[in-house]
Amino acid sequence: MLGRVSDLRRRLAVPATALVLLAGGCSDDDGEETTPEPADRAGAPTLRQQPAALDVEIARLSGALSKAAARDLSQRLGRVVATWFDGGFLTGDYPRKSFAGYASFTPDAARLARRDAGVTTNAQLGSQWVQVVPTRQVVRLYVFAPAHRPSGATARIELVVVGIDDAGTASELAVTGELFLTKTDNGWRIFGYDLQRSVGKPGAYLARQRAQREQPDTQKPKTQKPKAKNNTGQREGGR
Repeated sequence: MLGRVSDLRRRLAVPATALVLLAGGCSDDDGEETTPEPADRAGAPTLRQQPAALDVEIARLSGALSKAAARDLSQRLGRVVATWFDGGFLTGDYPRKSFAGYASFTPDAARLARRDAGVTTNAQLGSQWVQVVPTRQVVRLYVFAPAHRPSGATARIELVVVGIDDAGTASELAVTGELFLTKTDNGWRIFGYDLQRSVGKPGAYLARQRAQREQPDTQKPKTQKPKAKNNTGQREGGR
């Protein structure tokens, strides 16, 4: 059984001032997630859980877009995130050590993401697992569209994956946080990210989310003042 592991990575491939226009609010989606169970079969162990579909919505729009334009933008941005989800975590045969998904990133951001492969891909568990199933793929978009022209977006993501090793032991990987997207000559691309990774028992992610919501306000930690950049050990990449 794997213990919980927490990592934090923040990477920007453009100056941080570019993020001012992309700030968005929070979303409290609580989809139901069932715990996958290994199937009792001869040979390699497998998971019974059906994969969760990609769930993409525009949570906030700063500016104005027609319904058709908003739907088209949601689909385009969803495909960018899905390319990363698939290449970094979901597609391909397990066990494995090589992962992709960097086509969704700008060149500078892709170089940073490769350095952070332990968070931006399933590189840490890929060689141990023989099968993976996504149990949560949620993308909430915060779009900046001045004068009816979308120019930037923040994608708040939740990717929860259950994997099983060759002994039949299942564990859960959750990758959450934000992706910062911009429109380039090659279409929409991720130019920065702020991601967290945790590992635990299947169902641990949603159990933790529910416990946090049910915690009385008097027991919740007080909001801390914003800290200066880099004083927590986070690094930023420039062009």
